[in-house]
Amino acid sequence: MTPAVHTGDWDIAYVEWGVEGTPDSPAILMLHGLGSNARYWDRVAMRLPTRRRVALDLTPADPAHAAMPELIADIAFVIEELRLERPVVVGHSWGAGLALEFVVAHPELTSGFVFVDGPLHGVARMFRWEEVEAIMQPPFRHYASVAEAIAEKRHELGSAWDDDLETYVAAGLTRDEQGLVSTLTPPVRLRILRDLYDSDPEQLWPRIEVPVCALIARKSDARISRSTDVGMERIPEIAPGVEIVRFETPHDIPLYAPAEVAREIDLIAERSASGSPLLRASRQNP
Repeated sequence: MTPAVHTGDWDIAYVEWGVEGTPDSPAILMLHGLGSNARYWDRVAMRLPTRRRVALDLTPADPAHAAMPELIADIAFVIEELRLERPVVVGHSWGAGLALEFVVAHPELTSGFVFVDGPLHGVARMFRWEEVEAIMQPPFRHYASVAEAIAEKRHELGSAWDDDLETYVAAGLTRDEQGLVSTLTPPVRLRILRDLYDSDPEQLWPRIEVPVCALIARKSDARISRSTDVGMERIPEIAPGVEIVRFETPHDIPLYAPAEVAREIDLIAERSASGSPLLRASRQNP
């Protein structure tokens, strides 16, 4: 059975990986993207064997529990309940935006932050809300079997695919009267998208008080790429302590370059533990 933290409103499932020997501090807390799940982080977690690593499943059934303030409070509750002390918080995509909000709201619960290809410059700076509703809410596909869902994800990920991702794909499915479908429901997705749209990262980056780096992928969509370029120009101006690392991969950097992502997480963890100053320049991932 998957372990869970009982918040009083809903049960937050999580994955925790075993540690080799005495764990190094700080721990790592990982937040997935929209429509994803905790098993997304398997590849990265296995490359950080000496640290305590926890990934949350943040897909509630009730839209009220998916509101940004509720999720921020729930993450704080999980840190306390699991005695993670002050972990490095890592977020991908929507989870990166959520992590940014959390780190600013709770610096006392955080020792470092790794932002993985989330909206640098704010969704509202790219799209009108009506466009978000139209573009980012396609109908959820139903599958006749897990094998069918795996085949689709294999095609989507191409060179990043290997059979170790089958667990991740299966973990994101639930059964209804039409077959297997995403555990993310349309009402919950709409609630999350609305809060993501209303969030303004440009107001948040200067308020980060912990070591931080942003891992950014090359984009294929022209509008998103332009927004990313603007964000990468603005962040050094408004938050010069944020190191930006560019990856020549698609959006799912942790699946395409897990060793490199793990290395960046470990560097932030080491800096937060030692109090070493951050590097203050953008660089390209080798």
